[in-house]
Amino acid sequence: MKKNEPLKVLFLTLYPETMPSSRLRAYQYVPHLKKYGIEATVIPALPEPWFSRFYYSPSKWLRLVQYGAELLHNIKRTIISSRFDAVCVQKGLLSTSIRGFDAVLKRMNSRLIFDLDDAIYGRSIVEFSRYFLKIFQDPDQTKKISSYSRAVIAGNGHLKELASQYNSNVFLIPTPVDTQRFVPINALRRDNSGKVVIGWIGTFDGLETHVRLVERVFQEISKRYSVRFRLVTRPGREPFTFAGVDMELIPWSYENEVLRMSEFDVGVMPLRDTPWVRGKCGLKILQYMAMGIPSVSERLGANCEIVDEGVDGFLASGDKEWIEKISRLVEEPELRKKMGEAGRKKAVEKYSLECMTPLLAQVFRSVAVG
Repeated sequence: MKKNEPLKVLFLTLYPETMPSSRLRAYQYVPHLKKYGIEATVIPALPEPWFSRFYYSPSKWLRLVQYGAELLHNIKRTIISSRFDAVCVQKGLLSTSIRGFDAVLKRMNSRLIFDLDDAIYGRSIVEFSRYFLKIFQDPDQTKKISSYSRAVIAGNGHLKELASQYNSNVFLIPTPVDTQRFVPINALRRDNSGKVVIGWIGTFDGLETHVRLVERVFQEISKRYSVRFRLVTRPGREPFTFAGVDMELIPWSYENEVLRMSEFDVGVMPLRDTPWVRGKCGLKILQYMAMGIPSVSERLGANCEIVDEGVDGFLASGDKEWIEKISRLVEEPELRKKMGEAGRKKAVEKYSLECMTPLLAQVFRSVAVG
């Protein structure tokens, strides 16, 4: 890098911008890093529209085509990496963790940074079941990338603790929320029926894995109050309903997510307690906060780091506590307002892009020129 030239950093992401982890921990940083003299480029393992055509297909054969296409595209990415002052690997190189690609990348560019927002150590994102495919996988690839890297960036305290087993230079940088995009829109937060809207946003898999856990909670709240549960998600192949609950599924898109969330009076984030989930970074809570929406979240992992109980949100464990906390927010509009304002303040002051970008820029610069 020549003097006065911008620092050139390459993000290697598993997914294109349409997927949350890549969008939030790589793509959204790009224009903001320019203010710090860093010219960032993002290259996913497989670009759109190919990724969506394969990823959302029910055909196992097309998924195999996806993994082969990722592998071929990664050869090109690896060669290109030598042109940059530093390379940031977000989550992993390939969803299948094919052996040897980490070592080749290290040879092409040793100025590596590893960024993780999931508990991915010791596993591949996609795990083959057939032996003749499994032998090509390296479940320890992310451990190796961590140990090769000159710095590791972790999305929460739990992940930082895990990463510290493989690298002594670990930085805690939570997933930032764009507080210029996610803003309170109080005038729209009204349901035509006059019901209090309890909302959730996420993937369809998240409905079955996490929201299904609070089915009895939703049913009890529906018996007590005039409420509507609004779930913003990509449609699944099967319908998702709870008996006796006024529930609607709204198709998610990047363009409509802010508008749909603005219609929530209360946000919820139930979670199933697993090692994988403990590595989650609490983004839903931060989005609720940025929009001034009070929330009730599972008392687990990063949620406990983010929420100041009773001030900018509620934490709950078990049906009884979930019902109690949601009931309070349904019954007390002034509490919703007060908690929403406190959440917005915290999101802006502690978790915004404006707060996180200089921290990321400092890590990049230390690796590239340190």
